[in-house]
Amino acid sequence: MSIFQRTTIALARSPVMGRAMRAVAAGSSLAQRFVGGTDVHAAVRTALRLWQAHGIRSSLFYLGEYVADPAAIEHNVSQALDACRALGAAGLDVHVSVDPTAIGYMASDALGAANARRIADAIASPRAAIARRNCMMLDMEDSTIRDRTCALHRALLEDGLPVGLTLQARRRRTPEDLAWAVRRHTSLRLVKGAFPERALDHAGRARIDLAYLDAAAIMLSRDARKAGFYPVFGTHDDRLAGAIMTLARERGWSPDAFEFEMLYGVRPDWQMALRGLGYNVRVYLPFGADWWPYAIRRVGENPSNAWLLARSLTADGRYFG
Repeated sequence: MSIFQRTTIALARSPVMGRAMRAVAAGSSLAQRFVGGTDVHAAVRTALRLWQAHGIRSSLFYLGEYVADPAAIEHNVSQALDACRALGAAGLDVHVSVDPTAIGYMASDALGAANARRIADAIASPRAAIARRNCMMLDMEDSTIRDRTCALHRALLEDGLPVGLTLQARRRRTPEDLAWAVRRHTSLRLVKGAFPERALDHAGRARIDLAYLDAAAIMLSRDARKAGFYPVFGTHDDRLAGAIMTLARERGWSPDAFEFEMLYGVRPDWQMALRGLGYNVRVYLPFGADWWPYAIRRVGENPSNAWLLARSLTADGRYFG
């Protein structure tokens, strides 16, 4: 892992830096532009507007990863449970994204797994069955939590709970994890991946793009379709999206049998263009006040995002207004 990547992880985990940056950004448009609301009710209103106006789905994510304090962990879990209830009541997909480090894995694996089960049970409840695609999507964080996240996905899936997993194309071992997942009735979100580590990853944009398309080919296989596997392609890269659309068409996947996912507030024009072509589109919609770890992770994924973050501290305006 590079010095830059280690620094961004440290910054993401720094409570002092988080408090300072939230104070600096208090009057800016950052939350309006990239965060769906300060609380669950505002986030659900944003999700409902996106669905009604554009047919774009949402996955709600409460901002609060990398926590070890028991009270903070329970608060994060409660926010996810509230999101499940509010989404179901609004008639939307009961779809939430969860960071394992937000719900207990910084304290103990047993606590994290128990809390993940609480959220997945809420999504699987009969009252949530109104939505079409209900899922607890496990986010993938840095490599210290990777194996435990994969193990959690398998355990919950084996118990019949509606859980999906995020995998990073840059990791060399991703095809092995995919080979298992695509034969199950589950969902998998493929991303390029943040916080690169030389010993574990492909290097260079061209090689990572190729690895992404290789993984997409596995996700769009005949075995995957027969198993009821639901592919999710997390990318803002229209070149990759175009290649995926071609591959899906050649292999007999209809546009509504998979989806593209993007960050809320990033390339909304492309999101709506994909919807216009008949493809499912979902936005990763964060909510809450603790936006600093989320923002710095975006910088960790791509150093050029540092300029975007800096501009957002003073820029005005809102996407999907």
